[in-house]
Amino acid sequence: MPTPKILIVYGTTHGQTAAIAAFLKLTLEQRGCEVVVSNVKEPPTPPLHQFDGVIVGASVIARGHQPAVAEFIRDNLETLNAMPSAFFSVSASAGSSREEGRAAARRGRDRFLAETGFQPDLSECIAGAIKYTRYNVFLRWYMKKASRMNGGSTDTTRDHEYTNWEQVEAFARQFATMMKNQDGIPELAVT
Repeated sequence: MPTPKILIVYGTTHGQTAAIAAFLKLTLEQRGCEVVVSNVKEPPTPPLHQFDGVIVGASVIARGHQPAVAEFIRDNLETLNAMPSAFFSVSASAGSSREEGRAAARRGRDRFLAETGFQPDLSECIAGAIKYTRYNVFLRWYMKKASRMNGGSTDTTRDHEYTNWEQVEAFARQFATMMKNQDGIPELAVT
């Protein structure tokens, strides 16, 4: 039986989405998949027809997902919607200590999917990181204000990671299980 080939395409601004994509790759490989990771901002992205499934990820900075990810989705929409697919949205608000912050992250994800027409089989909001030390003055001010509203740290002298790696692993397991259940795809070792 052939090994399922998965493509993870992502867009990142300050690197946390890339770290999540790398973790997804490792987790899926441990479950018997062959995985290629591609940053949408570093073309070329491999053709989708070479893969059995695709995961798309994008981070949210100052109210929006990367335009390059939206463009990738629109350019490949018919294929994406016809194959096993997943989407993950990375934001600080997804890790909010307040339900209204987490709900805002879900609304942002849902709005992005509706605007692009992407209908993934799975979607998840994943907490990212606040990387104050990498932000310009305006973004640092904005993120400090947003962090205060969502119960996060306002210490701008260092970066703060909020990613729940167990959630990321569970998302990968869900996708591996979905791939396992596809016709012609071998059963994967899902733990």
